[in-house]
Amino acid sequence: MKLTIHRGANEIGGNCIELKDDCSRIVFDVGLPLNAIDENLDIRCYKPDISGLFADETGVAAVFISHAHPDHYGLLSLINKNIPIFMSKASAIILKKIVPLLGEENYADLNIIELSNGEEIKIGNFLIKAYEVDHSATAAMAFEISAENKKILYSGDIRFHGRRAWHSKIFADNITPPDYLLLEGSTLGRENQEQLTEYDIEKRLTVLFAEKKLSLIVFSTQNIDRLVSVYKACVRKNKILVLDPYSCAILENLQEISSHLPQFNWNNIRVYFACNSITRKLAESGDLYHYKTSKITFDEIAANPEKYVVKANFAITEKLFERLDVDNMQFIFSLWSGYLDKPGFWHDLKDKLVCVHTSGHACVKDLQDFVKAVKPKHIIPIHTTCKDKYADLFAADVIVLDDNIETEL
Repeated sequence: MKLTIHRGANEIGGNCIELKDDCSRIVFDVGLPLNAIDENLDIRCYKPDISGLFADETGVAAVFISHAHPDHYGLLSLINKNIPIFMSKASAIILKKIVPLLGEENYADLNIIELSNGEEIKIGNFLIKAYEVDHSATAAMAFEISAENKKILYSGDIRFHGRRAWHSKIFADNITPPDYLLLEGSTLGRENQEQLTEYDIEKRLTVLFAEKKLSLIVFSTQNIDRLVSVYKACVRKNKILVLDPYSCAILENLQEISSHLPQFNWNNIRVYFACNSITRKLAESGDLYHYKTSKITFDEIAANPEKYVVKANFAITEKLFERLDVDNMQFIFSLWSGYLDKPGFWHDLKDKLVCVHTSGHACVKDLQDFVKAVKPKHIIPIHTTCKDKYADLFAADVIVLDDNIETEL
C-alpha cells in the first residue's frame, strides 16, 4: 500500500491524500489551499497530479470528504462525475443546497453518497470506516482505512471542546490502535492561545448581551455550534437575534439532521432581508418567502436597538453606521483573529472589537491526549505548518513527509 500527500504536508488547508494498492486508488479530501480561497483564484490552477481524478479520466475508485469546508472539498466541481464521493449527510446538504448560494458551483450532478457514523465501505481491497468527530463544520468525519494487514487513521479536522465533543472522545476511546495516524496540527505554534469550550463562548456572550446596547456580531453561519451559542445567549437575556436569509436557509436545510437547531420562526429570531446576491437567489427559487412571517425592517431595529443582536452583513452594517451612534453599539468578533490582519470592513474597527472565539481545531494538549488514547505506531503530520514539532510533542514515531512524495507503508 502506498501513500501520497498531494497537498497538506506543509500547510494548513488544501488537504488531498491518495492511497493505492495493486488494485485500487482512493482519495481523501480534494481541498483548495487557503490562499486560493481568500484571493478568489482560479481553482483549476490547484488540481493535484492524480491521474484518473479529473475530467473524463478514469482510475480513481472513490473519493472521501471529511467535511464541508472548502479547504477540504474545494476542487470537487472539477472531478470526474462518475466517481463515487462519500461524505456525511450534513456535508452533502451543505454542498448541494448551500454552497450554490455563494457562487456558481453546482454539485447536484456529482455522485455523492451519504455516510453514517460508524458505516463501513468496501472499495477493492480497502475497508473504510467513517467516524463522526467534533469540528466547527457540522458532522465532520475521520476515517479508518484497512488494507494489506495495515490500519491507517486519518483524523480530518478534529477538536474536543465543541458542543459535540463527545463524538471525538468516543472515537478516540474505541478505535483500534492504528499502524499510521495522519494527524492534523492546525494549532501547533499557537500553544499560548486561550482554550475555551463552546459553552464558555455562550457564557461570555450572555454577559455581553446584558449591555443595553445594540450588539453587532460577526461569525460564520456554517459554524452551527457558534450560531447556537449566540442564539442561547440571546434567549438568556431576552434579546432578539436578527439573522439574514442565508443563515435561515442553512438552519432550515440542516433540520434534516437535527430538529433542535434554531429556526427562523422560533421565539427570539427575526430576519432582515439583506439586499445581496444570496437573497436574490433565494427569491428566484421561492425559498425567501418562507421567512416572510419573521421579517424585520431596519426602522424596527433602529427604533429599539438595545433589544437586538444583529448578525453582521455588509448591507445592514452600513445602514446601522449611517443611522445609529457607534458609541451605543458593541462590536463582537467571533472568528479567528488572524482575519483582522487583512484589510477589510472589520479591520477598521479593531480598536472597538470584543473578540469572543474558540478554534475549530484541537489544542496541543487535546491532541497529545488523543494520541495517548489512540496509541498509533507512527504519526504522519498533515494540515500543519509545524510538522517538525510533532516528534517533540507526541509519544509515537513521527514520519515527516513532503507533498507529492509517494511512500510505501
